[in-house]
Amino acid sequence: MSELYERVDVEFLHEVVRQYSGCEGDYSKLAEEIAQFNGGYTLVAKYAGLWLRSNGCKVKNVESAVEETKKEPKLFLAHYIWRVLLRSSGDLARKAAVPLLLHAYFGPVPEGMTYITKAVNYGVWRFLKPEKLKSASLESLKEDALEPIAKWLTQKHEDLVEEVLRDLAGLNGEKARELYKKALSDLIKALDRARDEVLKEGGKILAELDVPEDDRGMENSLLAFVGGRLAAIFKSGEVRHCWKRVALIVGHALAGYHVLPRREQLPEDIAEALGDALKPCAVDAYLTIDGEIPPLSTYVAQLMSTRELNILAPYAEADIIRAARKSAEGLLARRRKRDFWWLSETLYALGLAVLAAGAEVDGEMADLLLYTAPFAVQGVARPETVLTILAALRPLVEKAPHRYVSLLAVASELTLLDQGTTLYIYLALQQLEDRLLETERIWPLVEAVRAYSDLVRRYPEHIKSRWKGAANMCRLYDEVRKRGAATAPGVGLSTQRLFDAVARAYVLATALYSDELAQVVQRYCGLGDLIEEAEAVKGVLDGAVTHLDELRKIMENDTDFAEWVTIHSPTGDARFVIENVRNWLTHVLALYKLDHAIDEKGELDEKKLEEAAEEFEKAAEINRKLKHWENYLIDRGWALRARVLAAKNLKELPARAEGFWDLWREAEKHLEPTAVYLATAAFTLGEYLVYLAASDNKEEAVKLLKERRWLLNYRPEVSVNTRLMLRVLGVGEGARQEEVVDVFKSLFLPEFRPALLMLAGRLQRDEAHKECGKLFNAQPSEAKRCDIIVATAAGDRVAAEILRSVIEEVAPEARPLLGKADGRTLVEVLAPEYSHTRLAFMLLAAVEGRSDAVRLHGLWGSAWFKKPLVRRLFRAVYENCGDLNGEGCRMALLKLYYYHY
Repeated sequence: MSELYERVDVEFLHEVVRQYSGCEGDYSKLAEEIAQFNGGYTLVAKYAGLWLRSNGCKVKNVESAVEETKKEPKLFLAHYIWRVLLRSSGDLARKAAVPLLLHAYFGPVPEGMTYITKAVNYGVWRFLKPEKLKSASLESLKEDALEPIAKWLTQKHEDLVEEVLRDLAGLNGEKARELYKKALSDLIKALDRARDEVLKEGGKILAELDVPEDDRGMENSLLAFVGGRLAAIFKSGEVRHCWKRVALIVGHALAGYHVLPRREQLPEDIAEALGDALKPCAVDAYLTIDGEIPPLSTYVAQLMSTRELNILAPYAEADIIRAARKSAEGLLARRRKRDFWWLSETLYALGLAVLAAGAEVDGEMADLLLYTAPFAVQGVARPETVLTILAALRPLVEKAPHRYVSLLAVASELTLLDQGTTLYIYLALQQLEDRLLETERIWPLVEAVRAYSDLVRRYPEHIKSRWKGAANMCRLYDEVRKRGAATAPGVGLSTQRLFDAVARAYVLATALYSDELAQVVQRYCGLGDLIEEAEAVKGVLDGAVTHLDELRKIMENDTDFAEWVTIHSPTGDARFVIENVRNWLTHVLALYKLDHAIDEKGELDEKKLEEAAEEFEKAAEINRKLKHWENYLIDRGWALRARVLAAKNLKELPARAEGFWDLWREAEKHLEPTAVYLATAAFTLGEYLVYLAASDNKEEAVKLLKERRWLLNYRPEVSVNTRLMLRVLGVGEGARQEEVVDVFKSLFLPEFRPALLMLAGRLQRDEAHKECGKLFNAQPSEAKRCDIIVATAAGDRVAAEILRSVIEEVAPEARPLLGKADGRTLVEVLAPEYSHTRLAFMLLAAVEGRSDAVRLHGLWGSAWFKKPLVRRLFRAVYENCGDLNGEGCRMALLKLYYYHY
């Protein structure tokens, strides 16, 4: 039987060789040799066939290569790169060395990039300098010998082929190169010379730009090397006239979209609006591959905030800027006739704004260009792209600070912003405060209040001080209130009353978020009873929505108010804007009521939970009418979750949660590739998956998890907690400790991070202690505490006693559990600063069968967190999870999961 399988394998490989070669000869001997390789033989057969195709079906060279590579598939593939692609030519390797490095580091390389980064031989080998490219065309740079290489580099190859190229380039370390050094020394030498030259030239550029030395590595040096050459080639007449196409490409790249729209895919009016930007142009050869933007071009585009590396700098000329302005005005004029932006329109407008940001523009044009930018930010595919957009548009701030503030406010509302982005927004707001206070406009102050509120509530761990952020917010709100008090008429609806109500809604949202913040905001902002204040604000907003004639007069007579409305609704629909704010405040108030749905005995209050659910339903219904689908999913999900929390047993819970089936269907129906929508849909998917598992529909849960894992992973913290909850219910594989640590590491208390990274296998013990020193080198007491935590995680009993005493001092009843807790448990219990992080560690402990750890998490969570409802939910885990398989424990964990997700 084994002989039969062996014969069939050889026949299969023989057929692979013939198919890829197009040759009719007998290659049985070659196939037999390939069958003896150490894995990867199908791929080797394919490339052996391609090799035969390239040399006219002559088998001798291929057979000798198979023999020389000693059954190592990676070595054979390296021989293919050297002997077929590079023709065993040291000169050709020198020419193509940088393009090969670019592909190894970033993936597919646009054809034009190969030609502008090639090396040439003028007696000595050197690279084409940017100044030599200013008048060049692609045709003048092309070479017949390089063309097959340039084509090959535009493609993404099989994983093993890509790994071989990374090995050769040195990305996988010198040890990985040992396999190739003897046979391919000329290729490796060419790549090393190119790497040294790039580091030298790129490093010099980066140093002149004050880039820290640690950030002048090979990747950034390559990008600097390429960016300067692209900027030079774009000055040529061949590419200069492509400015519309460039704007479209750059807008999509900055927002994280890699596929460019085609005219035939768009509605006729949208295609007409985009016009010549949809036509492929000379610039495509340098930035795109078959209508798609590869990662390399995206990385280059992200350098545009640095003037010296801005590939759009050649377009900062008066005639192009005037034309760009006309295009932007045309887009906006069309937009105001519709009640929506098409995504490609907003991204084209973003590209035009970034193009003009590098030029001298007046305040009117800066106002126009920054007006469209928030709509593009709302549609980004990935939140990590936001910082690049904000930085690229920063030069326009001086001319239109009010517009930039509205951009910051929109950005602050996005989910999953990283620390760099949130800190950038926070510092930019502080820098703009004086400018805002000098202006006569009130609405920019309102937008700044909105941005501060978002940062303080959503990203307190990222900004320097949530208390200072709250104080800054209140200072601006006080200015809004003062201006309103000075100009508001005695009775009736007015601009001042509306602005005061909207700004107060943002302030109240901050106060309602937590009891600790409430005290600070009430003190700094002069608020009274929060519920009464919120109802009063809703009353003002209700009055505006129901008195449309008065609202219309305000729009007609007050340019400040009209301008604010149009930043939220280009069609100028004031009712729509006010209704949005009112609905959002309803949502915030419902969350507050949910968090306080506890009776006098400290137990869940079913009546209060239902009241909160009804408030969420109201908000959901309004969002449905407004077609705000992501907000609808959020509010409808919260309504269902509030009712799930009221379930008394496992039999009752699925009936209360069955609405997640309909909600998931609606999420699928309206699925959009934007960061905002995908982040929301990930929550809905998690809710539905857990419902399926809890209602014993495990096969469907397994199937859906497999099909939609990509969406769940869009929110890594949702993915981890959902998969762990599913594992507790007997579905899927859960998540490992190292994944939990990787996903939540930025949310741990800083002194615990080295220990947790050590427990996850990311650091050795000595490295963890060194990390403590780096984190707290100016704080000896904190460094010592960090060292104690690392020692506890490593099993030191004395250190562990110190952590036990910390817990026992706050929660004396933990004493019996502490006696059983090992170092890992103590560290994991004390590390989380946020409740969803604690939930992940708790569920991980449940999956691993560590009931005492689960209960200790529950007890510490009930002592650590302040919101009444979440304290009660954690307490229920402590009380019920002595038996992890018992109904009480399952219920407690499910409720805690649904509270968070």
